[in-house]
Amino acid sequence: MKTYLLITSLFLQTFLFSQTCMYDFLIKKKCTNNTFKVFYENVYNASKNRMSTNNNTYYIPVVFHIVYNTDAQNIADSIVYSQIDVLNEDYRRLNANASDTRDEFLEFAGDANIEFFLANTDPDGNPTNGIIHQYTSRDEFLMFDNILSNEITLDEVKSSLTGGSDAWNTSKYLNIWVCNIASLDILGLELGQVFGYAYPPTNIDEALLELSNSQTVPDWPTDMLSNDESLQGVVLHYTTVGRNNPYANDDGMVENNLGRTAVHEIGHYLGLRHTWGDAISFLGEDGCNLDDGISDTPNASDQAGYICDFNKNTCTGDLFGSTGEDLPDMVENYMDYSPDDCLNIFTNGQINIMRNILEISRPNLINESVSVESNDSLLTDLKLIKKIDILGRLTNTTKFNIEFYNDGSVMKKYIIK
Repeated sequence: MKTYLLITSLFLQTFLFSQTCMYDFLIKKKCTNNTFKVFYENVYNASKNRMSTNNNTYYIPVVFHIVYNTDAQNIADSIVYSQIDVLNEDYRRLNANASDTRDEFLEFAGDANIEFFLANTDPDGNPTNGIIHQYTSRDEFLMFDNILSNEITLDEVKSSLTGGSDAWNTSKYLNIWVCNIASLDILGLELGQVFGYAYPPTNIDEALLELSNSQTVPDWPTDMLSNDESLQGVVLHYTTVGRNNPYANDDGMVENNLGRTAVHEIGHYLGLRHTWGDAISFLGEDGCNLDDGISDTPNASDQAGYICDFNKNTCTGDLFGSTGEDLPDMVENYMDYSPDDCLNIFTNGQINIMRNILEISRPNLINESVSVESNDSLLTDLKLIKKIDILGRLTNTTKFNIEFYNDGSVMKKYIIK
């Protein structure tokens, strides 16, 4: 009973006050698995203590698996295109709110020089628009089938055998699954909505080649990680995708409607931790002592709690940077739990880790360019579903037509002969 109450309280603390990604709880839940912990610490250490090999733009092919049961869950392709735009703006520091980065953090802000594009060729060499719409008989996917279990049942969305969609080669594509993630509850008590989660890499073989000596590394609580290649990728709740999502408010949250859940989760996929080191204050943990291991992100005792509070400074002694003053919490960092319109920065230290993770652990994801074909595919795969006239009748002959396309878009055309 004590264990059950502890988990209940932990959920209350984690979700009622910070409904967002599952990463911080996910990596703490399983019994200690030293193998995974050592694997990830080595990968992370290699990435932290190594400078990325070049400044080339890294282009990452993406496949979206839209696993749906209802029309609302079957988000339109136009929403996916919007999400790709958000990713490329934020990872290239072309985001409109980059100017909101506070002066004391400008020297740390950087362009990750990582871009994302919808895959234009599938694993069999066939042309694709990089978006799969897969119907499922399941109306939702649970994060945990049993709250006391160590199994992450949400991984079932990644297999057709369990009502999901099979991954494309995860060493060559960034797989993003979009589905209806069930809200968490215990004994009918609503604990909040999970917005997404991702596994960081644990493939140690390549990373060991980069290790020249033993280093002190952050205390990574990687108990829930997986080195199963078929599970690598990102899972998103359907309401969080894009910034033009008509169902964005279905989760009861207005602070996550700009597509930055994907930015955050891909940060985890590329090896980043939360800026507060995943400390859980209810358990007596202090983020001032549990660092994210990155030198240019100030320590924070806890997450931002979806409040953009520029006066927040929960740890003293962050005396680095040109000001030489104690720096406040970096609530505008993409790896904090802040409102989407507050988030605006990856630091150079975070960028170095993400680029090194790509070079060391996910090298086959890197493409040197995006072909014109991949951009054209967004148009060539646009299919006309039906035409109606001004009275709503199906037609192919009238001068004024309203045309409906497979991505949810509508066009009005007047034909002059």
